[in-house]
Amino acid sequence: MKSYLQKLVAKRGNVGARGMTLIEIMVVVFILGLIATVVAINVQDAASNAEAKAAQLDIKAIEQGMDMYRLKKGRYPNTSEGIGVLYSSGTLKGSPKKDPWGKDYVYLYPGQKNPKGFDLISYGPDGNPGGGDDITNAD
Repeated sequence: MKSYLQKLVAKRGNVGARGMTLIEIMVVVFILGLIATVVAINVQDAASNAEAKAAQLDIKAIEQGMDMYRLKKGRYPNTSEGIGVLYSSGTLKGSPKKDPWGKDYVYLYPGQKNPKGFDLISYGPDGNPGGGDDITNAD
């Protein structure tokens, strides 16, 4: 059996010991690039969704603070008092939060979307009103 294997190897020579060609290497690099692109796009979408969810949670927390303030004082703060009055009155602890994109939340009382209440708005990643990426308590 051993001699048969030696003869078989001798007949084949170095056929099995060749390296990769340039074309094969380029195909592998191209495929790895495609995979990396797909992964990067999915990760970026997940990060954007997480920022929007964080803004929604912040708005809910501020909304609850506004309701607590109204129970204590009998009214919502006016637009000029803003969100800061929740912190200065001790209704919320800490300091006024910024949205996930580093901008202040916008508070309007009476609200434009909620005329009997108030509006809390984050203008989203672009920081400008409108554009479809705004996050509000009316959502």
